[in-house]
Amino acid sequence: MRLPIKTDPEDGGVPLSMVNGEVDEEGYVEWKMLPSTVTGEEVTEIEKSLPAPFPPLFRAYLTTRFVLDMQVVNPPYFFMFPELPADNPFRDITFTLQAWNLLLTTGYIPFAEYQDGWGPVCFDTKQQTADGDYAIVWFDHEHLLHELDEEDYRLREKVESYAQSLFPSFRVFMTEMFLH
Repeated sequence: MRLPIKTDPEDGGVPLSMVNGEVDEEGYVEWKMLPSTVTGEEVTEIEKSLPAPFPPLFRAYLTTRFVLDMQVVNPPYFFMFPELPADNPFRDITFTLQAWNLLLTTGYIPFAEYQDGWGPVCFDTKQQTADGDYAIVWFDHEHLLHELDEEDYRLREKVESYAQSLFPSFRVFMTEMFLH
């Protein structure tokens, strides 16, 4: 749990409030999780630009703790969740939503990265469960960037053909990743 210390307000280093120890000679420092101050109303504000609200368990992730370097590894899976730094908790999720914003028009909400830059992991809002959760799918970034044009993103059928199903819900995803 060591990352570079934040040296610029705009960089992605460890915010001072999350520092847990001394900075080493390479500029790295241990960090600690902190209770989140993010409110449900702040999450709701982000959701206004989405095709549907986040699932309840993901909302809990966004509002419970400030956390950095959130990698979920359970072979063969490796996911990179958005970091929630104390000084800018929505930085990563906002970046992810903007980077893959064309997916929003067809009902996909990007929320994480598969492997290290292989493409977005998304909530598929067209596959909703009774409790407000969604199926989890992954898109290979090569397909999105090289096989679809902007017009294709308006057609659910076209985009859906590239979706690779991972889990039937975010709850199942979290259970499989953390309890097995």
